[in-house]
Amino acid sequence: MRLCSRDAAFTLVEVLVAVALLATVTAAVVLALGVIMQNSEELVIRELAEGLAQDLMDEILNCRYCEAGLSPYAPLGPSPAEKATGNRSLFDDIDDYAGLVDQPPHDKWGRLLGRESDSGERPPPAIASGLENFRREVKVQYVSSANFAQPLSGTLVSDYRRVEVTVYWKTPLGQFRPMASVVRVVGHAPTESW
Repeated sequence: MRLCSRDAAFTLVEVLVAVALLATVTAAVVLALGVIMQNSEELVIRELAEGLAQDLMDEILNCRYCEAGLSPYAPLGPSPAEKATGNRSLFDDIDDYAGLVDQPPHDKWGRLLGRESDSGERPPPAIASGLENFRREVKVQYVSSANFAQPLSGTLVSDYRRVEVTVYWKTPLGQFRPMASVVRVVGHAPTESW
């Protein structure tokens, strides 16, 4: 019969210290993985928000500065006839988008983004999900010609408008967090008639 020497075995204290260290390292790894997963989800949401903001900004910038035949210094916002459709199909100039709130995001003709197609609605495998928690808001303001970041108040106008599209994400708690914003300044080059 062979007896183990005292130096060859672990003591109960050494085993408990090893288990405690292993538990601490495991907890730290699990916590780090949780943070990585949460950050990954937020990055995806931010990417979607940036795309939604840029998409709407592209739509706005493809419009005229002002309504054909009308003064470029008119009050901002759509006319009652342009609003009557319930969508943006008649929005033909930049100021029509002033004050727009689009929740969930739709295309110009009122179809939900991620579901639209030329013939109506996409087939189920091609439907993009998860866009229902986004909201897009548009501000269009006259700004100072000396400082494009300074909005003009009241009835003051200039040859420059600041267009801002902000995209919000609805959290599980029902709060809206701003996730992306795109800002452009557009100018009007006065002619002899305006």
